[in-house]
Amino acid sequence: MPTISNIYGHGFDRRQLSKLETLGFKTRPQVSRYMGSQICRFIDFGEGPSLELIEVANEEEYLDFVPKGMEPYCPGISLVLPKGSEARIEDFEHEFGQLHPYALHVNYDGSTDRRGPGWNYLNFEIAVVADTFIWLTEYEEPRPVREDKTDHPNGVKGILGFVFDLEIGRLREFSELVKEDFVKGALRIGELEVWSKSAIDVFPDVADKVFPLIAIILRAENHDCFAAPMDGAREVSLMSRPAVHIETNRLSWDLLVTT
Repeated sequence: MPTISNIYGHGFDRRQLSKLETLGFKTRPQVSRYMGSQICRFIDFGEGPSLELIEVANEEEYLDFVPKGMEPYCPGISLVLPKGSEARIEDFEHEFGQLHPYALHVNYDGSTDRRGPGWNYLNFEIAVVADTFIWLTEYEEPRPVREDKTDHPNGVKGILGFVFDLEIGRLREFSELVKEDFVKGALRIGELEVWSKSAIDVFPDVADKVFPLIAIILRAENHDCFAAPMDGAREVSLMSRPAVHIETNRLSWDLLVTT
């Protein structure tokens, strides 16, 4: 069964990053640059997936890069075949032929003269979820080793899950891709859960978003760091528990921090 490696969103310029740092988040020291003039910064956690915050430096270069099946500036979810998985990229390519999958390979060392060990990607020309770029990655051995675990001053430990402003029926192919069924409005992927907004009672008000992936839910030890009024964070209720809502930008998901 695929797991989640990272979740990305666009629109994270310096002002957005400063806001998150003020609220107690630390970003990875290394800044990555990706095709399409994308500047990528990461928020890592002690466990589980990372958040990838993307700033587009040149819109023309970015629009020239946008791959088939991706709506420009939409958020994305990186699914990964775990080490030791019996399933291979080719299995998904055959199973999901109706989504017009196409495979890519990138060498770990960045070389292009031969097919060395690297990443095998499976993209889909027809989106798995509307206006969300979801792809599958298979790592070849020997895998690159990196340690990006981070302790945040605000006590946030990791991602609990995320929320789509879509009915469950429109998440059916995502459910099939991760080999899990929805139970009581939630889809479990490893330690994370995916929710349809309509399945959550009294979901906090989220400003109008361009894309349907509207919120990432984070887990914190407690709310002590958010107890005092802080610019950019407001107290809300989520699933009958106290939470903090951090608004980002219209292109990206917001953050909901709970315990």
